[in-house]
Amino acid sequence: MADHALTVPDASLSLVERTLAIGQEFPDVETCRRTLKDIAISLHFDLRIVKSDRSRFIAKCSKEGCPWRVHVAKCPGVSTFSIRTLHGEHTCEGVQNLHHQQASVGWVARSVEARIRDNPQYKPKEILQDIRDQHGVAVSYMQAWRGKERSMAALHGTFEEGYRLLPAYCEQIRKTNPGSIASVFATGPENCFHRLFISFRASIYGFINACRPLLELDRAHLKGKYLGTILCAAAVDADNALFPLAIGIVDVESDENWMWFMSELRKLLGVNTDNMPRLTILSERQRGIVEAVETHFPSAFHGFCLRYVSENFRDTFKNTKLVNIFWNAVYALTTVEFETKISEMVEISQDVIPWFQQFPPQLWAIAYFEGVRYGHFTLGVTELLYNWALECHELPIAQMMEHIRHLLVSWFNERRDMGMRLTSILVPSTEKQILEAIADARCYQVLRANEVEFEIVSTERTNIVDIRSRICSCRRWQLYGLPCAHAAAALLSCGQNVHLFAEPCFTVASYRETYSQTINPIPDKSRWKEPGEGAEGGGAKLDMTIRPPKTRRPPGRPKKKVLRVENFKRPKRIVQCGRCHLLGHSQKKCTAPI
Repeated sequence: MADHALTVPDASLSLVERTLAIGQEFPDVETCRRTLKDIAISLHFDLRIVKSDRSRFIAKCSKEGCPWRVHVAKCPGVSTFSIRTLHGEHTCEGVQNLHHQQASVGWVARSVEARIRDNPQYKPKEILQDIRDQHGVAVSYMQAWRGKERSMAALHGTFEEGYRLLPAYCEQIRKTNPGSIASVFATGPENCFHRLFISFRASIYGFINACRPLLELDRAHLKGKYLGTILCAAAVDADNALFPLAIGIVDVESDENWMWFMSELRKLLGVNTDNMPRLTILSERQRGIVEAVETHFPSAFHGFCLRYVSENFRDTFKNTKLVNIFWNAVYALTTVEFETKISEMVEISQDVIPWFQQFPPQLWAIAYFEGVRYGHFTLGVTELLYNWALECHELPIAQMMEHIRHLLVSWFNERRDMGMRLTSILVPSTEKQILEAIADARCYQVLRANEVEFEIVSTERTNIVDIRSRICSCRRWQLYGLPCAHAAAALLSCGQNVHLFAEPCFTVASYRETYSQTINPIPDKSRWKEPGEGAEGGGAKLDMTIRPPKTRRPPGRPKKKVLRVENFKRPKRIVQCGRCHLLGHSQKKCTAPI
């Protein structure tokens, strides 16, 4: 058993592994100490150290009169230690309860290291229960908590080291992913961490060249040792999946930090394109975000997240009928339809009038909002940031960003592979909507006015379609970027392929282009070089030592923000019949008499 050390002892240890022998060697005294401690815990006896120095280690059983004793000494001329004398028999009854003196914080840390490497969310309660089940030893909650903290530090480094690594980490991103933006900023005479901004070239390219001109903004508060807030700007790909564009970490959420984040975002987009289309930006419209968007994206359309607005309406009025009419108003395509629904709400409660003054319909109602949402109304980035905060809050900041980078790499690879398997013109989610529009188009009579204009006639209404300008008087084509049922009827009547009249951002070609670039790997931190030169693109110099921010997590268990799962579900689109104009069914399923 030379050079044999037990790092994770348990009840499954073989008889040979539980037995020491004269002449057995250990690479160093620390390995010897740990091995003896592991065996003592496994065999349920207390170990008492008599002597421990650079040349020898002597231990005995702590029970008075028990002859068990071991003497380990350094071998001459080498660094190893070997057992010189051993009395290996116990005459005592051993430890009769679940508490064991050798079950120290260090032992707990070693015992759970492998599990924590795979699962950083391994909780202290789970640790103490698993140790009791596997080793028959009871440790306290604080022992389990401190053991996890020590194991996390051994695996990932300390929180303080994470901040020190940021300048070199940003340099590695710029070096391995040319065209990426990565900068860190410190504040005060002590160079305390202030801000971090990262955007990979692959994400920038995908957004500029293939995504719809739509961005979501949100933040999540971190609960790590030094707190902080993660900010994110995310786009939406052709198949309605979230596409993170830029990530920021700030010491505290503030109007000033939002202004800085939007300034960096503006620089990023300004450098990469000269003809950026007018953006539609969605957020919860906190004051700091509103001011930052108005300053750096003055031409953008900045709308409310519909989830945020609808929850406020629901919580304010607590009236199911009002809420249902509210959603009908939200999805109304024309101002006439919208005002009709508002009148219905006012009849139920006059209190909706001041609410609409607080939340102007121009900022959220489809009928009035000037930007193009392409059928995207809520913030998927909220759920994404919430998950990141849960997964990463126990990791140092550099390791947290590496965890996020690994997720992005995985998403890019999976979606790139999926895009190559698609054989249709449009992505699956859009393909389904086009087929529904084609099915509904059979209910209409089509009158052709000229080469590009058509009248689409139903029993209740006539709509005008211009296939050259891609406009329908119902406004759905313009607002969603996809041919509506009226447009589908006009296109089919003149032998056109309806699929070809969807906006390019919904095509498989755009989807492939979105994920065509790769996020390159970053070398292990042991290979990073830290030359004493300035960081490109601003930010801290490589030779600057960045210290943690002044903010510290207060003592006690952090408060958990409970988010209902249903809050993350996209609000269901309410179908309105084109014949009878009632909600809940399409013309294809309408049973009203013609």
